[in-house]
Amino acid sequence: MPPAGRLRSRACCALLVSLAVSLAACGADGVAPTGPHGTAGGPAQVLLTVALPALDTARDGRYEAWVVDAGETRRSIGRFATGGSYTLASPVADPTAIEITLERPDDADAVPSAQLLLRGRVQRGHADLGYAGAVTQNDLPLRPSPGQFTMFTPSDNDSLGYPSNEQSGVWLFNMAPAQTAQRDYYVRLTPLQSGWTYEGWMVRDLDRPNAIWLSYGKFVPDWTSAVNQPDDTGWGPFSGVLDFRRARLEDFPGDDWISNPLRLPWRADLTLPLDLREKDAQGRMRWSHVITIEPATDRGEPVTTERPFVLHPYVDAFGDLGPGIARTITAHLETMPRGTADVR
Repeated sequence: MPPAGRLRSRACCALLVSLAVSLAACGADGVAPTGPHGTAGGPAQVLLTVALPALDTARDGRYEAWVVDAGETRRSIGRFATGGSYTLASPVADPTAIEITLERPDDADAVPSAQLLLRGRVQRGHADLGYAGAVTQNDLPLRPSPGQFTMFTPSDNDSLGYPSNEQSGVWLFNMAPAQTAQRDYYVRLTPLQSGWTYEGWMVRDLDRPNAIWLSYGKFVPDWTSAVNQPDDTGWGPFSGVLDFRRARLEDFPGDDWISNPLRLPWRADLTLPLDLREKDAQGRMRWSHVITIEPATDRGEPVTTERPFVLHPYVDAFGDLGPGIARTITAHLETMPRGTADVR
């Protein structure tokens, strides 16, 4: 099965784990979902079923469910670390909405974070929970056809010409705009709420336990959905450009992996310049291109320390195509969070 297919299968298995528990029973991570910050019981129960990937609680934190009353006050009804089915006591008898947030490991307050994952209005005791309007702005879904990415190393083209080390870089723009719906050079991605950001990655051996994730930066589209600005790592810390964040930049996200003049930490099992068309001993391509959605609180993390969050809506094998040939970004929106809630 190709890398993206295996990722979808693995995600579906994790997402559809269903554990019927009560507030007094153990949660999916072996810990009882905590109540609304010390309260026990309430005038209503919320039967919550959510498809959410399992979290590394030490690194990512936990999910938290909230009921919203008629005055727009939010009250916690429990925390958990994976998808499943939960019966949670609610201090609000007739909530108007149900929301699920991501709360980081050090969170101890009684207010929801800006990392809203799911929300739904309660109508006749039932709510369908979706990411649109929670993760994204204006209730918009993620785009099924954002555009293209390409193999390219602009950082050394001025000095070495084109092509030169093109297999060592990835950039997010439409190399063949006539083949896209927008018919220009800019990828289109749905604008996100302020608590979230996109991040681009090249991943070696995606479906293996020892997968290597190399970030090429965090970025957001403009209000029209056009991805028309550099990411936060510019040319990239391994482009060979000393002032990689501010030197003359491209108008779109991407990184080159050519050399390490800044002597930053680098993996001993990877060689620069990087070969993104690398194959294993069986002739299988090793690298994949992934766009994730990350908590905006991760902005500013030191280079080489980046780790992906669990939202991976766009995944593609990098492939063996040559420089100057467009690679299509593929959406896997079935992996995005979803759920239902019934108030009784």
